[in-house]
Amino acid sequence: MLNKLWRTGGALTLSAAIMLSGCSGLPEEEMGAEGNQKEAPGDGKEIVLRLWGGDDFLKGEESPGQRMVKEYNAKNRGKVRIEAKYMPWAEYHTAIQAAATSNELPDVFVTPQNTDVQTVVAQGWALPYDGLVSDNWKKQFAQGSFQEGVNVIDGKTYSWPVTGPTLTSILYYNKDVLKNAGLDPEKPPQTWEELRSMARTVTEKGKGDVYGLVFSGGESATASGITKIVDGLAAGLNKEEVGDGSSRFNYKTGTYAFNSKASLDSFEFLNQLKTDGSILPSSYTMKLAEATVLFGQAKAAFFIEGRARMWIIKRDTPEANFGLAAVPTPDGSKPGYTFTRASGTGYLISANTKHPKEVGEFIENGFASPLFYEKYLNRGVALTPIESINSNKSLYPYPEFGQFVQLHKELLHERPNYAVKNPQTAKVIVELGALSQPKIKPSYGEILQAALTGAQQDLTGALRAYNDKANKGLDDAINKLKSGGLDVSRSDFTFPNWNPDQDYLDTDYR
Repeated sequence: MLNKLWRTGGALTLSAAIMLSGCSGLPEEEMGAEGNQKEAPGDGKEIVLRLWGGDDFLKGEESPGQRMVKEYNAKNRGKVRIEAKYMPWAEYHTAIQAAATSNELPDVFVTPQNTDVQTVVAQGWALPYDGLVSDNWKKQFAQGSFQEGVNVIDGKTYSWPVTGPTLTSILYYNKDVLKNAGLDPEKPPQTWEELRSMARTVTEKGKGDVYGLVFSGGESATASGITKIVDGLAAGLNKEEVGDGSSRFNYKTGTYAFNSKASLDSFEFLNQLKTDGSILPSSYTMKLAEATVLFGQAKAAFFIEGRARMWIIKRDTPEANFGLAAVPTPDGSKPGYTFTRASGTGYLISANTKHPKEVGEFIENGFASPLFYEKYLNRGVALTPIESINSNKSLYPYPEFGQFVQLHKELLHERPNYAVKNPQTAKVIVELGALSQPKIKPSYGEILQAALTGAQQDLTGALRAYNDKANKGLDDAINKLKSGGLDVSRSDFTFPNWNPDQDYLDTDYR
């Protein structure tokens, strides 16, 4: 599948991409005659480097990325100027495919969604960072940030982990709602029973205006609040069975766990909240942006979502009085979530750049330096991949951020990475589309949505069938690639020595 170019929702073949090459949708004035350099006005000596991305940290003049670019340009005026362009993902995918086909890639660009660094490198789109950045630059990142088969290919470095550890499930609780219901606003629920009881109390006192729980049931199945709640709750039951929350993959056994008891029990608890009437009624069709605002406006006590909700609540409802806590578990113990530090996606240097030296200097002293990451942390978006910055409390934008950092430290552990064990597994993932296998329909999220609304009566059977399809899909992909000469096996995805309560270290692969 290495001869494919990707876009949202599936693959775009090379021939189709060629058809797009004449209609990238980019203004001509942004492209130089050769596609990579536009002469600056004046003496013509200033080098212009183009940066394209679809990440929110590049969106808007006050975003961390654009502020970093502005400072970098001021420091290098007359020598180098960065033109950073943010595009929504759908627009970005079309533009980057067209640019790659016509040899007009920007100097720095992010991997399209549904692909990875290894695939982009195999296409010949990217240059390695080696020789363009210093060893000290790499040393500023946490141990494990660079892994062969992930962002290091054949011993050469092609990207860095753009963000730090990411917590996918947090309990956000509205303190004003709890106080108005006669509950202690400084004591969020720790057990399922406490969550259920408090949600009932809030709903009863709310008299049809305020409810216990809100979620975004109207999002696509992959981003649905229903899926996120089930995943968040399941992490407190069996950490092995939900070792990777996005794919429900048990790394200890190397098998899928979509139909795990943890997931089924978690769904049943959510269904109990529905039966109690504790869920804000519009949640079943609501988009995430609306759910976020309603939580911030004190229309619900609880909101189970990922790390990004914190700064978005602050942005959209700055008056919101809320706290953050671990998602409750049946017995009050801490849930556990996993992540991988080395990322298979990120920003790469174009193989077509005419100024690799200047691009390397921009990466080291601008884009992947404290100049950017201090602004990134101060915006409250997420943790950074540089631990010294994460620990700098003077950069924390508001009091809640301290709890945000603490939750990441307490609840996250690094999981095994099959690409480190065998880099060839990356080609299996390309064949599948993702380890979660988004090609399987109806999806896991769609099954949960149907069950909660009553359209799916046999959740256990539906998830069992889905799990069987996922395991077969992985086997089929491995066998297909093995028949083509690739050295991969199911054992490459199995880590018998994995303990989800500990970081999986480099020495554990031996």
